Amino acid sequence: MQGIAIVYGVTFVSGLLLAFNGITPQTNHVAFPLLALLTGAVGVAIALRVAETTQLSYLVALSLGVWLLNSTSVFLGAQTVAAWLDSSLFIGTTVILGRLLLGRDLETLPTSELSHSQIISKNNSQVGTHHGVRPTL
Repeated sequence: MQGIAIVYGVTFVSGLLLAFNGITPQTNHVAFPLLALLTGAVGVAIALRVAETTQLSYLVALSLGVWLLNSTSVFLGAQTVAAWLDSSLFIGTTVILGRLLLGRDLETLPTSELSHSQIISKNNSQVGTHHGVRPTL
């Protein structure tokens, strides 16, 4: 959900900034879609950076989540169902472009030198006993 909120928030704010600067779909038939694609891709790149993953399952979930969230525009009457269905291609392209903006940056995340069991046992050994409380194990 966090990634979906990041992508949606970045595209919403950038859309407002574009509109305040007079760049709308009606006035700029070429520039507006390209800028919307670019700002959406930047939102995806930020979401991927925050999530620290580029797994395909995350990319699909991000695409689907943003697409479903955009269905609210149909309920508000701002978009037709056919246009919303067509937007899935644009959203998919945006997510792919956002992934490409990261390059190979998140493909190999550094792993800890300790295994999960070593980390757990290290943390358990640091847990102090409480006075007056008998250990259960």
